[in-house]
Amino acid sequence: GGGFAFTTLRSLTKYILHPENRDRFGDLTVIYGARSPGDLIYKSELSGWEKQDDINLFVTVDKGDETWTGREGFVPTVAEEVAPSSENAYVIVCGPPIMIRFTVPVLVDLGFKPDKIINSLEMRMKCGIGKCGRCNIGEKFVCKHGPVFTFEQLTGMPQEY
Repeated sequence: GGGFAFTTLRSLTKYILHPENRDRFGDLTVIYGARSPGDLIYKSELSGWEKQDDINLFVTVDKGDETWTGREGFVPTVAEEVAPSSENAYVIVCGPPIMIRFTVPVLVDLGFKPDKIINSLEMRMKCGIGKCGRCNIGEKFVCKHGPVFTFEQLTGMPQEY
């Protein structure tokens, strides 16, 4: 996940980590990137997750400041370094379009099948009800037909995402 779009992934992560749900899921790897340390959200929650042994959390910033001691780098590079297993796994990608564009090929190279790579494209939405026509990708409207698409679905659409 990247930027403020991490809110979506936070919700999913909290669901998976909930004691009533945790045993239904295997390994959980979360990669969260922001432009700078000041742009990170949910810092106290991230700090708590870092202490847990049932989540692999990797927080990165594009460029740290003088107080930043964590990882620097872009989400696609971190995903490549971390190399989460694609065996019996799904990956959820949510963030700025440029991050999605460069992260998906890394995931494919790691062995994730196109139908197991789920992308949230709400950043493209404008009116949210299909009237303005500014969120379309080819003939699909992100607000009406999505905003969640598998990479398999996106491969049949113009690469405007």
